Amino acid sequence: MKNNPATISVDAWTSTGILLEQYAYTPGAVEPLPKHAHEEYQLGLSFDCHATYFYRGAYHPVQIGSLSIIHSGEVHSPSSHTHLPHPAHFVIMHIHPQWMKTAVTDMGKPRSSLPFFADPCITNPRLNRLFLALQTAISQAGSALERETTLWEFLAELIEHHARNRPIMRTLPSHPPAVQRACDYLQAHYNNDVSLEQLAAIAGLSRFHFCRIFRQAIGLSPNVYQNQLRIQQAKQLLLLGYPIAQVSEMTGFYDQSHFSKHFKRMVRVTPKTYARQTSKTAIFS
Repeated sequence: MKNNPATISVDAWTSTGILLEQYAYTPGAVEPLPKHAHEEYQLGLSFDCHATYFYRGAYHPVQIGSLSIIHSGEVHSPSSHTHLPHPAHFVIMHIHPQWMKTAVTDMGKPRSSLPFFADPCITNPRLNRLFLALQTAISQAGSALERETTLWEFLAELIEHHARNRPIMRTLPSHPPAVQRACDYLQAHYNNDVSLEQLAAIAGLSRFHFCRIFRQAIGLSPNVYQNQLRIQQAKQLLLLGYPIAQVSEMTGFYDQSHFSKHFKRMVRVTPKTYARQTSKTAIFS
């Protein structure tokens, strides 16, 4: 008996130079895609199914939890298998080559070529976590600082540990005055949509070096530090009786849902519960 066709659903989001696609397949027959190529690097992560790619003249198995990489401009196609026995969920991210080239330059290799990844399949749990953090930042409309910081941390991990022509990395000296200038700026502009490029310029460093020394000095990424400043201010505004929607706007969050998610993550209760259960007096922390 002929297999019933699989049902395919896809959600897609875009950010500057990045296309993010999240696929869900039901069991059934799948029509294979033809060989093709595109300008962007393609990175894929499967949550619950094994995959196979035809790439560089051979078939390459991709295990669950491994990150597949298709280089810019190279011909490839998915497996010729036409049946899925189980549901399948995976994320594909297309990253413009300019991001890769800029990252390599920021990491200290001037006039660099595009990074080359010899292995089409990478197993690196930290890289997976950064990939999923970037997926979340893009799909949930995070702040500019969140999107850019997670992108830079992901690209740095990918290039530093897996590119054949990676820059030679040296121990970075600490820059306490540079970090302090960035912290002062974030404290004064916590509710603004500050970019990573702005903070790096204030610190007088490349985006890569700024992200790394900021985390070394503070113990947090710049976007998490900004969110903590926002939540601290939000707590005080809630105690003063401001409506949740207004607090969300005043503290610079994209929308009330985004605000509530970050508030609960840091405070362990929702803004509504916090406002209702705490006393309406000023807090000092």
